[in-house]
Amino acid sequence: MFEDKWYTASGSERWRQPGKIGTLELPHRLLMGSMHLGLEASSEHLPRLIAFYVERVRGQAALIITGGVAVSREGSSHRMFCLLEEEHAAMLQKLAGAVHEAGGRIAMQLFHSGRYAHSAETGEAAVAPSPVASRLTGEMPRELSVEDILHLVGRYAAAAVKARQLGYDAIEIMGSEGYLLNQFLSPLTNHREDDYGGSAEKRRKFPLDVVKGIRAAVGSDFPIIFRMSGVDLMAGSTTLEETYDLAVALEEAGVDALNIGVGWHESTVPTVAAVVPRAAFSPIVAAIRQHVQVPVIAANRMNVPEAFQPLFESGQVDFVAAARPWLADAEFGRKVLEGRRSQMNVCIACNQSCLDHTLVRPLIPASCLVNPRAGFEAERPLSKADVALRVAVLGGGPAGLEAARVAALRGHAVTLFEAAAELGGQFRYAARIPDKEEFYETLRYYRVMLAELGVDVRLETEPTAADLQGFQSILVATGVRPHIPDLPGTELPHVRTYVDILTQGFADAQEIVLVGAGGIACDVAKYITERVRPNAAVNQFLTEIGAPLTSVHRPNVTMVARSKRVASGVGRTTRWIVRSELTASGVRILTECRPVEIVPGGLRVQGQGVTEATLIGADLVVLCTGQRPQQAVLQELGDDPRVLCIGGARDSAGLTAARAIREGFDAAYRLGQETAEDGQAV
Repeated sequence: MFEDKWYTASGSERWRQPGKIGTLELPHRLLMGSMHLGLEASSEHLPRLIAFYVERVRGQAALIITGGVAVSREGSSHRMFCLLEEEHAAMLQKLAGAVHEAGGRIAMQLFHSGRYAHSAETGEAAVAPSPVASRLTGEMPRELSVEDILHLVGRYAAAAVKARQLGYDAIEIMGSEGYLLNQFLSPLTNHREDDYGGSAEKRRKFPLDVVKGIRAAVGSDFPIIFRMSGVDLMAGSTTLEETYDLAVALEEAGVDALNIGVGWHESTVPTVAAVVPRAAFSPIVAAIRQHVQVPVIAANRMNVPEAFQPLFESGQVDFVAAARPWLADAEFGRKVLEGRRSQMNVCIACNQSCLDHTLVRPLIPASCLVNPRAGFEAERPLSKADVALRVAVLGGGPAGLEAARVAALRGHAVTLFEAAAELGGQFRYAARIPDKEEFYETLRYYRVMLAELGVDVRLETEPTAADLQGFQSILVATGVRPHIPDLPGTELPHVRTYVDILTQGFADAQEIVLVGAGGIACDVAKYITERVRPNAAVNQFLTEIGAPLTSVHRPNVTMVARSKRVASGVGRTTRWIVRSELTASGVRILTECRPVEIVPGGLRVQGQGVTEATLIGADLVVLCTGQRPQQAVLQELGDDPRVLCIGGARDSAGLTAARAIREGFDAAYRLGQETAEDGQAV
C-alpha cells in the first residue's frame, strides 16, 4: 500500500525552518516527544539511557522531551525519576550534560500520576482531586486537601527550578492522558465543591496555579511547555469549549507552547495503535491552534512526513513531537529533513515492544519491534565486525531480513536465499490485515536497505548443502508453516489454512468457522469481515454526493476456542481493541469448545460438560491452529558447525515478529567477533 509512495523533500518545508519556544531557539520543528523507557532511575541503566538520547540528538531531534520526572513520591512509579531523590537528580544532570555535549537540547517533563499511581510502587497512597477509583489500579485515591494542593504547587515550582539548575533547556508540564492535572480538569474525577472544583473555571485553578507558580519561580526567560489534553475521549469529561478556554488561560498564565495530547489510559477509544489513521487527531490540534498565539505541538500518529506535511503547510501546527517513530529510527529527524523517506524505518504502531513492555508489571525496558537495537545502543554499537565473513541467510522473513541487514552493516558479505518470489515471509500475510498495512513499510525498508548494503538477494531459490559450501556462516531463518492439527477431516475440500485465506481469499463462503482463537484467528476474522466492507474514503465520498449507503452482506464467522481466553498472544495494550472489533463485526466466539471432527457440513465440537458432539454448520473451515518450524534444510545440513537457526525455524512456540527480528539482529551482530572460533577473513 505504501511501498511505491515516496516522499521527496523540496527544501522549502516549514518544518525545516528554525523555531522558538519562548527564549529557546531550535534549528527546526521536529521534536522527540516524551517516552518512558523503563531505563530511568537506575544507575545501572544510565549509560543505556544516555546512549539512547545521544543517538537521537545525532539523528537531528531539535528538542528531546524526557519521560516523566515525578515532582513528588506519591505521584511517581516504578523506574521513574523523582526530583526528591538526590541520586536521581545527579543522574538527570548527567543526562542533560551528555545531550548538550552531543549538540542537542533537552526538556524535562514534570509529572504526577495522581490516581494512576500504584501504592505498591510508591509506598504511599495515591492522591487525586476526589476519591474516584482508577480502573487501571483498582485503588481508591485519597482526596487532596487544600493544604496538599498548595504544597504540590510549591513542589512543581521547586521541580522547575531544579530542572534549570540541572542544565535542562525547558520543562514540559504533564497535564494530559488522565494524570493528576488532567484529573482536576475533568468533572469525571473532580467532584470538589471548594475553590478547585465545580465550574470549569474552578477545575482549571490548580493547573493554572501550577503554571503561575513555575513562571514566578523560574522567571520569564525559561521555556514552559504544557502538555494538555485536546480531547479526553471519556464520556462526560471536559468539553471542547472548556478545552479551548483552558488553552487561552494557559497562554495567559505564562506557558510558551502547548503540546496536545489525546485520550486517557482508561478510554475505550484507541489513540496510538495501528487502527488509528495517521494524523487522525490533527483537526483537534488545528482547532486549538486557532485560539492561541503560542506555538502548538502535534504528537499522535505522526510517523511519516506525509502525515504532517500538510499540517505545517496550512499553519495548523508549529512543531511535531513524534515519540515512537524515534524508537523505530534513531535518525527519524535527519531522514525527514534530508528527504530520505525510502530509508526510514517507520513505526508501525504495533505497541509490542514499547507500550506492552512499560505498561506491564514487572516493567520491561522499552525497545522496538522493527528496531530491536533501540534501548541497547550502548551495548551494540554498529561498528564493523572484527572479522568479515561470507554469510548465507536462508529465508527472507522478518528474522532473515534483519539478520541480512545487520550482517551487511557490520561488514560481512551476505547472500540471502528466499524460496518464494518475494521477500517478507509471515510479514506479507500480516500486512494484508486491515489496519496492519503499515507492515508494508517495514518490508519496503528492508528491500531498500539490503539493496544499499549490497546484499545479494536470490529469490525463488532453495540452496542445497553443496550450494552453501563457500560460506563461512549460515543463518537458517526459513520461518514457519501452518500447523495441521490431528483432527479428522482436515483433508476435506472446504478446509483451508490461514495462509490460504490470506493469499487466495474466501470466495463466496457464507458460513465460516475458524478453528483457533489466538492472534492469527483474530487477524483472519478481521480480514474476512472487513474485506467486504467499503473503506472509509468510499463511504465519505458517497455521503458527500448524497448516494445511498447500501449494506453489504458479510459472511457469518464463528471462532472456536479451546480455552476461555481469546486473542492470546496479542499484547495488553491492543488486546482490548481486537476483542471490541470482533464484537462489533458480529463474530461469534465459542470458548472452552473442543473440535472433534470436520465433516462436509461443518465442524463437530464438544463444549464443557457436554458429551455429545454438536455440529457447527460451515461451508468453509479455516485452520488457525498455530505454526510449525520449516526445518527441511537443517536435516540436509546436519550438524554443520557453521549453522545457526533463528526465529520461527528455531522455535515456533509463541513466535512473534518482535522475537524473530530480535533473534535476527542478535545472531548477525555476533558474527565475526574475535572470540568466534570459526571464520576466516573474506
